[in-house]
Parts: sequence; structure tokens; C-alpha cells
Amino acid sequence: MPTLAALLKEEISKIVRKEVQDQVRELKKTVARLEKMSPPAKAKAKAPAKSAAKPAAKPAAKTSKASTGDKRKQLRISPNTIKKHRKRLKLSQADLGKLLNVSTNTVLRWEAGTSKPRSKHLPGLGQLRSISKRDLKKQLGA
Repeated sequence: MPTLAALLKEEISKIVRKEVQDQVRELKKTVARLEKMSPPAKAKAKAPAKSAAKPAAKPAAKTSKASTGDKRKQLRISPNTIKKHRKRLKLSQADLGKLLNVSTNTVLRWEAGTSKPRSKHLPGLGQLRSISKRDLKKQLGA
């Protein structure tokens, strides 16, 4: 003979299961309705969720960069730009590492995007944009 506690537990789990199924059904209907919306509306619907998920940026950090007045001098270096300029100059990762006094592995990580160049290497990376192959060979040969 089942105990009262077992009967209550079983009944509660049935009720909870039914409630969860009802909520899931409503959510599925909402998702289906949203999927039928046009792509721009989808983007608008997702945008608030994305902005709410991101933590607020620290205003102190941004003001310190702005106060230095180096906005024009700051380089926007991405892994793709490093790789693009290295290939344009027909340099190997090892040669670029020698040129910037870093290891080959460091260049590999910059290009893969797993690490970022330190500020002391940014001027050298900025020179890659304007240097010619001839000048580069002179620097590597010397």
C-alpha cells in the first residue's frame, strides 16, 4: 500500500509536468511566430536581448583613452590585417617575428586572434602598412 507521501509526490510531479508542458507549448508557438517574421524584424527582436546581455562598459576607461588625444594615432589592428600585410610583403611568420623582435609563435597567435599585440609592437605593425618590399629586405638583411 503506497504511503501518503509517495502519493503526494507522484501527484505533484504530474501537475508540475503538465504545467511545464503548457509553458513549453506557449514558448514554441511564440518561437514559430517570430520565425515567420521578416529578417529585419528578427534583428530588431534580437537586438534588445543582445544589448541587455552585454555588461555596461566602464566610462572611466573610455574617458582615459579620449583624454590622451591619441585617437588619430591609434592603430586598428586585427588578425586579418596582420596576415594581409605579411602576405603582401611576402614575409614568413618567422621573418615578421624577427622584424618585430617577437617569436614566431607570437605572430601565429596574433594572426589567429588568440592574443593581441602589446602597445610596444603597434608602431612596428603600423610601419608594415607603408613599408616597401625593398626597404623591408634591407632591414631583414642588415
